[in-house]
Amino acid sequence: MSQTNESSSTSELLEELNHDSVTPKSQIDNISNEINQCDDGEQNITTDQSLSSTINDFDEKECILCLKLIPKMNYETHVQSCLPTTPNSYQPKTTNQLKHDVCFNCSSIVNMNDDSGFLIPCRFHHLYCFQCLYKSMNEYLISKTIPMCHKIHCNYQLSRYDLACIPLTQRMYQRLLSLIQNQQRPQCPRCHFYIGFKNINDLDEHIEFCHPEDFLLCEYCYCPQKITLYEEHSQQCHHDQTGRQQKLVEFILSRTKYPFSVQQIEFFIETQKKTKKILNALNIVEQLAEFDDIFPMELPTHDCDICMESCLFDDIFVFGCDQSHKLCYQCYEKSFRNQMVTNKILTCALCSYQLQYGELKQLRISSEELDQFIQYQIQKTFDRCYANETRALIKCPNQQCSWAFEPNDLNERFHVICQLCQKEFCSLCNQQYHYRTDCQQLILITERWFFWCNSERGRYLTERAGQDADYAARLDEYEREQAKNRQRNEELRHRYDTAVEDENYKSRNCRHCPSCNRVVERMEGCESMICGQDYHGGNIQSGCGEEFTWNEAEQYQASSVRKSTETINDLPRPESSLIVHDNITCDGCHEIVRGIRFDCVHCPSLIFCEKCEQRFTLAHSNENRNAGQQQHVFRLIMTPFDEIL
Repeated sequence: MSQTNESSSTSELLEELNHDSVTPKSQIDNISNEINQCDDGEQNITTDQSLSSTINDFDEKECILCLKLIPKMNYETHVQSCLPTTPNSYQPKTTNQLKHDVCFNCSSIVNMNDDSGFLIPCRFHHLYCFQCLYKSMNEYLISKTIPMCHKIHCNYQLSRYDLACIPLTQRMYQRLLSLIQNQQRPQCPRCHFYIGFKNINDLDEHIEFCHPEDFLLCEYCYCPQKITLYEEHSQQCHHDQTGRQQKLVEFILSRTKYPFSVQQIEFFIETQKKTKKILNALNIVEQLAEFDDIFPMELPTHDCDICMESCLFDDIFVFGCDQSHKLCYQCYEKSFRNQMVTNKILTCALCSYQLQYGELKQLRISSEELDQFIQYQIQKTFDRCYANETRALIKCPNQQCSWAFEPNDLNERFHVICQLCQKEFCSLCNQQYHYRTDCQQLILITERWFFWCNSERGRYLTERAGQDADYAARLDEYEREQAKNRQRNEELRHRYDTAVEDENYKSRNCRHCPSCNRVVERMEGCESMICGQDYHGGNIQSGCGEEFTWNEAEQYQASSVRKSTETINDLPRPESSLIVHDNITCDGCHEIVRGIRFDCVHCPSLIFCEKCEQRFTLAHSNENRNAGQQQHVFRLIMTPFDEIL
């Protein structure tokens, strides 16, 4: 086409549009193709900007063909590029067509004001009258093919949400639902997360009750939490460091635009951490939404050391042996079954490393089979002990539980969780596990905490209140909370009295094993002893298995403890200034600790200051009681030097 003809065609188009000429219906079917041609043609637009161009040249004007805003200086060239390649084959679109208010299929006028049509959320936002829409849905049902915007001109697949928005009969909706493959979730306009739903009413209900202003972002797991539950949730997250990311993954899992696997979300979060980006549940969801249903990263894989098949890293089990052998879960399970058939203790498939119960529980098998594996390993552990292959053993102190395992170092103090009854205990003293303190100190710390709760707190606050108004307010709070403290104090008294009785009993009847220093008791019989069991077998307990005679064992010395009716007078004097514990932050008020510092010896890290101690330790006590756990004991640290001791 020559330049003259192109200019002439452009002028004719402008004249036709000014007279509001009507486009025949036969031409409307080509709208989508013509728009695509406009998109392609626009890429070839050339700009010829000269230094003498005026500011008006950069004003924009809407293209009469594709409706895009084009700089005036490029307008004529752009319109020419939008023209079809065959001369005189183009018929201008009417105003109705340009606004997309005609049915894409039959070209009938659709008035969106009276809901007589449905807009498909495809790239071109095609509009259909309900008659054509129902007809096409029936065709998909008959052919049992995936419902799409248009089976020829638009390959956008309808999602469950799209289908739910179309006013269909329930029977037709359910039948079409089975054909849907597009898993896109609708986005809530309030919280901006994507919502999974079974029917449109579920989504409407979510939007109705969604109030983002009632939520705060947890500083630990980065998930929104209700303001009313924020403090409790925040404390739980603070102590549960291993579960923070799991909470974030579980929260995101059901709120992405398209469903992704747990492994994909975990990997995406780890990638975000490496780039030192601030984690935020909504930000992660929005970033994943940009990629639609295609995960933007390739998950890491590893070859199984036995079958050599490449598997996702989450489908590979890494043994705790020195060589860190790696097996796929199929080979992992197969190796254990073969060992059970040959009546061997369960070990790594490629070395003699004996499997721990935590590793056994990683098997992806039914709970019934898992119990069989664990019971088998327990029996083999006992058999191995009696056969003198090894003697050291730690057994669950729960007398109704048979769980036991072989420690690497029997004299090492560490946190043990029974894999059968879930009882938690110290590997040395079998008591509730205690951090940052040895077994001998625990009774003294328990004693100090008992006296503080029962009498010393009130006396200390009374003395301080005479010189400080803040302490007077705390004293009033203490007196108001006496009833709530009573149950906690009674439980502490029972625990302390029991501990005193145990100390007295052990001083009369127990001695230390000469080999491992574990406390042992002779029930009856001769003086020949084996640490951890009866000399002639049976009554298995934790012990090193070494033989000794009762007379050569050192007598147990009870810790010096006070009666529950006594008092302790080592608290700071009211006239003394408050000691500052540098770089130590209270988990209640998040300020530097001043005065007495309270450390929970049964939690990995939980610290309160004088100001927060009464309220937060009482709440912590209630949490433990509700969870069916023993009361936690707090260590009183008067000065930073006391912590070293």
